[in-house]
Amino acid sequence: MVHAQVPFATLWPEGVRVALSLPAAIAAEGAEVVKLSASPGSLWYAVRLPRATGQAELEIALALFTSGLDAQARQLAAHIRRTGASVVVGDYLMPAALLGARLAERPFIALYHSALPFRAEGAPPFGTVLPESARGSDAWREAELRLKRMSADFDSRIAGAARRLGLEPPGDGLLLRPISRDLNLLATAPELEPGLLPLAGNVLMTGPCLSKGSAVDSAGQAVLDMLPRSQRLVYVSLGTVFNGQPAVFRALIAGASATGAHLVVSAGASFDALADLRSPSVHIHRRVPQVPLLQRVDAVVTHGGNNTVQECLATGRPMVVIPFGGDQVANANRVERLGVGVRMSATALSLDAVRAAVETLSEARFAECAWEIARALMAYGGTRAAADAILGFP
Repeated sequence: MVHAQVPFATLWPEGVRVALSLPAAIAAEGAEVVKLSASPGSLWYAVRLPRATGQAELEIALALFTSGLDAQARQLAAHIRRTGASVVVGDYLMPAALLGARLAERPFIALYHSALPFRAEGAPPFGTVLPESARGSDAWREAELRLKRMSADFDSRIAGAARRLGLEPPGDGLLLRPISRDLNLLATAPELEPGLLPLAGNVLMTGPCLSKGSAVDSAGQAVLDMLPRSQRLVYVSLGTVFNGQPAVFRALIAGASATGAHLVVSAGASFDALADLRSPSVHIHRRVPQVPLLQRVDAVVTHGGNNTVQECLATGRPMVVIPFGGDQVANANRVERLGVGVRMSATALSLDAVRAAVETLSEARFAECAWEIARALMAYGGTRAAADAILGFP
């Protein structure tokens, strides 16, 4: 994990604060955390990232993830040799892990949380905020050209680091194809990736790798116990990074309440600012036990983060998705393509628009599609299948 000392950490944007808290959270689970040195540019890219959207966000992210490659690859290789690790597993956007594994002469298993980077028939270019209806437009063509340039730059950065490390460059098109020559684990399933074109190389789809959510602390159990069992329940969440938006929450709560449903709101950083909205039918919490909660609700209003979307799909819950950035736009498009929900713009959250979107989810077709997908996902091993593939790798 890349480690950087950040002054006045509590004053930084929510996304930066979450990232800074990760080493301690991982260590608390009993895992060893290896702190990699940050390059001078890492903090600059990290600060800019939460304020960017669309392909500008992807461009900054790629610069961040390829910053300081040489030093980080050497550190990882040294750790791999010292611990005797027989295989390296890394996110596909962690090329330092790929190069570190090559330096240490170990196989590298790339992990993808979805098929997001890969081409799908009719889907917008990776990283764009364009809807599918923009296909064939000038904006669409420009997005394709920009993605091509970013892909070439990603290849160039990795190839340059590989040569400086005395390694053979790993090839071209690394951003848009399975990156590992050894094994690529996709925590998804064909049922979740409509229109996905054939993938080259060694690829295994395991289905979503999700927490079972079996352990619920006393606070979480209290949240579940206070929920009514006869009324329609709608869950509202903006995830971990984007939850500091009380105005957005207010718009969502107003519109969803207008449908007559009871609401469960995971407010995060907006919790205190929403205190005046609590009522017998609006349950606002700082955090909730999301996986068990999804078993109880009828529909979900979400920012479209990958974990929430995958958990909703696995439990058969239809969604209204309001994407803000990152993979959320692609997830929103995917939800619509799968027929399990609708996408809304974060700039068009009027009471009537939100009410109409939430009411739309009560149509039987959404629940039927969601349940069909959930049943299909039961055939996949998920976390266990991924772990078995890693542990059994030659």
